[in-house]
Amino acid sequence: MQSTSATIKVTRAFPHPAESVFAHWISPETRLRWEAGPDTGMTYDAFDTREGGVETVRIVQDGKEIGHMFQNTHRLVEGQLMAYSLTGVFGGVLTTLMQIAIEFQPTDEGCRLDATAQVIDLTGGDVQTQHEAGWDWILDRFEADIAEHGLVTG
Repeated sequence: MQSTSATIKVTRAFPHPAESVFAHWISPETRLRWEAGPDTGMTYDAFDTREGGVETVRIVQDGKEIGHMFQNTHRLVEGQLMAYSLTGVFGGVLTTLMQIAIEFQPTDEGCRLDATAQVIDLTGGDVQTQHEAGWDWILDRFEADIAEHGLVTG
């Protein structure tokens, strides 16, 4: 079996300061809603978005855990940057490797979130299509959470 890989780049503009959008992105309170809500099939053992932090994400489908991912935060620059890696294990086998950098850039209108993800699927899946759709889905949820609840405070 041959692995597949892709580099995914996504951008989303927000009418809010970069520091505020960044705080909303890493907040355990907000992540519980937009990233790990009950309709996502993802549960976290704990949120640990500090530099050096490790998180375990459990993937559940039809009430049964089908896999998990380990997320390691390698670099965190408050209000500006989060760089992390993910490894995915499904069916007891390492299937996915990812490196992700998310930058929060100030603009005249607020800020721009720029994400770059390098993904390797060791099972040969269509990573380009899957991960582009995944980024659209997560950014739509993130944007909707801000619209519904406002930016995280404190």
